[in-house]
Amino acid sequence: IIGIAPVRDIPLFVWQAATSAVMAGCRPEYFPVVLATWEAMFAPEFNLHAILSSTSGPAVAGIVSGPYAAKIGMNSGTGLMGPGNRANATIGRAIRIAALTALKAIPAELDYGAFGHPGKYTYHFAEGLPPDGWLTARESQGYPAWATTVTVLAADAPRQIAHRWAPTADEFLHTVASTMKDPSQNGAGSDSCFAVVLGPEHAGLLADAGLKPGDIAARLEELTMLTVSDLAAAGIRYETAKSHFGELDTRGRIRTSSAGKILVLAAGGPGAGWSMVIPCFAGSKITHAATRPVRAPGEPVAIRGVAQVQFG
Repeated sequence: IIGIAPVRDIPLFVWQAATSAVMAGCRPEYFPVVLATWEAMFAPEFNLHAILSSTSGPAVAGIVSGPYAAKIGMNSGTGLMGPGNRANATIGRAIRIAALTALKAIPAELDYGAFGHPGKYTYHFAEGLPPDGWLTARESQGYPAWATTVTVLAADAPRQIAHRWAPTADEFLHTVASTMKDPSQNGAGSDSCFAVVLGPEHAGLLADAGLKPGDIAARLEELTMLTVSDLAAAGIRYETAKSHFGELDTRGRIRTSSAGKILVLAAGGPGAGWSMVIPCFAGSKITHAATRPVRAPGEPVAIRGVAQVQFG
């Protein structure tokens, strides 16, 4: 048994995950990533039952960080969230097939996502090579550089960011923050998790400014604070929706995310200057990102090197 789905107490067996991987078209060497994804999904903080049943329709985004991703041919560059790569496509598909068949997350029977989104077909990709001096996603969470990990988020569709007009680093971070705190998304103003996937131009811009992932996450925590006026401009009255949003701080602001809940990584291909924000579907009172190591054949099992792990 890999884990037991909460609320309904349905177990997921290794053979079911493996059968689903075969049905999805996975090669055998992909299965350690499939297995690690499921192990992360069963982490209590991920809240698997909510993810499989919510009307918000979240998908499971799987971010694979480490050398095993390259070994099995996962795409971390141009088109990493699109078609054309067998590993990316089939690993994510294996997760959804097992959710449907083994855990019975069938639309209109358990899965009541009002719309869902294409990430429910597949939503796995690999981390790219970070700029010099940056920690990888796995290292930022306390794992050794040689390890490979999978981080799962209960994610809305990715939101592409455009800023190609010779911005400064801080101007670009304002652009990223405007996407993250958009009041139309369910996680805004609720201390939610995010993955900020920086394309080569934007990662280089920030690195050249002397910023590292922890600095970027800390700045985004500050820039994504919402105010009652921000909500009102989006047609939302804070007093009416108070139970959904976080409490106002002493400066009258509402927290959208904390630095430790913002995973900053480099990936994607070159272009005019594109990046992606992947928002969680809800705040951290409901779900939190979770990470587990990939147990590759013939390799030691990675153990986190710090007690309290933060993305930043």
